[in-house]
Amino acid sequence: MFDGLSNTEKVDTSKTKLLKTSMRLQFNEFFNHSTLHGVRYIAQSDRPLHERFMWFSFLSVGIVVTSIIIISLWEKFQTSPTITGLDTDFHSWDVQFPAITVCPKRPTSDEKVWDYVTSVYDNNTENERVEIFLKFINEIASFSYDNVQMFEQFSEYDWLPKDKFKDLAYQVVYHCEELLYDCTFKGEPYNCCLGFEPVFTEYGFCYSFNAKHVVLDWPWMAENYSKANIEYVFETDNKLTITFNMDNVTKNPLKVFIHSMDDMLIVDSLPQHLWTRRIAKIYFNSKQTYTTEGARQLTIKQRKCVFPDEISLLTDSNYTFSACMIQCRMDTSRKLCGCVSWFYKSIDGYKYCDLDGLNCIGKNLKQILNGLACPCELGCMNTVYEVEKLQDAQSDQIDEPLEISFVSWPMVRYRREVLFGWVDLLVAFGGIAGLFLGFSLLSGVEIIYYFTLRACCMVTNNPKVLEELSQEYDQKDETIINLGLKPLWSVENKETQAVMIKNHGKKEAFALPFLP
Repeated sequence: MFDGLSNTEKVDTSKTKLLKTSMRLQFNEFFNHSTLHGVRYIAQSDRPLHERFMWFSFLSVGIVVTSIIIISLWEKFQTSPTITGLDTDFHSWDVQFPAITVCPKRPTSDEKVWDYVTSVYDNNTENERVEIFLKFINEIASFSYDNVQMFEQFSEYDWLPKDKFKDLAYQVVYHCEELLYDCTFKGEPYNCCLGFEPVFTEYGFCYSFNAKHVVLDWPWMAENYSKANIEYVFETDNKLTITFNMDNVTKNPLKVFIHSMDDMLIVDSLPQHLWTRRIAKIYFNSKQTYTTEGARQLTIKQRKCVFPDEISLLTDSNYTFSACMIQCRMDTSRKLCGCVSWFYKSIDGYKYCDLDGLNCIGKNLKQILNGLACPCELGCMNTVYEVEKLQDAQSDQIDEPLEISFVSWPMVRYRREVLFGWVDLLVAFGGIAGLFLGFSLLSGVEIIYYFTLRACCMVTNNPKVLEELSQEYDQKDETIINLGLKPLWSVENKETQAVMIKNHGKKEAFALPFLP
């Protein structure tokens, strides 16, 4: 007679039933021999129901408490695994003098602008286009995110230059010797133009002293010119200062930035001072934070900083927050406008904007400057300079230079190190699980072993034993359990008791909780 199942299906069904029987057997075996506290008492069927329920309650409470504590430890590991302390071993430090970047409000020389205009128009200064061209050149040479929206007014003039704006700016900006003079460093005379190097920034055209990121391919620089050395200060120095002077500061104010030599100047950094000769001295202090190598075991999100060699950037060989922000803005500009602002350094794949591109950047400026859209963290080696004191200039000295100096020799810096690492987390998890449950790593291995390898191997090696156990389990499952509300001494319950005694024996039948 056809029973509706093929031989293969019958074999599969039989193996599935044996596997279920093996799992049931392993479940009982595990509970009876487990090292977890209280588990064996729950599985022992000969114990009173209320005692088994009591141990089940204890175990449940232990699991809940263990889970709550483990979750809190995991949250602590994710949010505050580091601690910042003080490092006062200042005698062994190499202290770099900060980068000093100065940006004139008007970076163009009137003489150079006029010479360039007359060279283009062959001294025909009566031409009606000259005034527009003069304004265009000044805007180009002063180009920054502050005036990028001004270029929309020039889009209607087809005769204006459309690209190669950096080459145009080279022709009209101040040279160092025309801008800065009377420089000293650590109290000694210093050649301004050997230390202050020209650079285009997000603030426009500037000169930087002791900065890493400067461009050396300026047309007026000597062919064999090499970058200035990085300047350090020492505990034995008499002065920790730099001074410089500039003409027409009252009419052309100078933005002064004090920043780390590794950082690029970005609009997220505000100037420490706008020099108009009212101030003669600026005193600052440094707050340096470094991170120990042990913090590399944590993720960037956990330690909230990035090591210099951890993330590769196109804008710099070492990671810094400013380099990351610049690359983010360049990527956003290229995505929205297909080009980038020309005050950034030249990078393959990022072409400079023409006039239409600058107009596009002006229209999307808010989105490009949205720092929250950039996934940039601070560097793990980070230095911040804060102005502590300003000293007024003497009214009788009209041409007094500006002095920028440390308040005192740096004696404190901050060290970020691991407070709660992976080993601490593992020990904490093991201690809590062991305290409340008696759990260990081998206990977890036992659970996997019982319900995978051992259960499957028994199906393969001992199928006859499992078949016998399956029949016993089937007989027990068919047992009628009376959950009615009739008294135990009623006729029906007496008959049910007789059936139980016949099937299981008197001793086992009376061990059931519903029998008297």
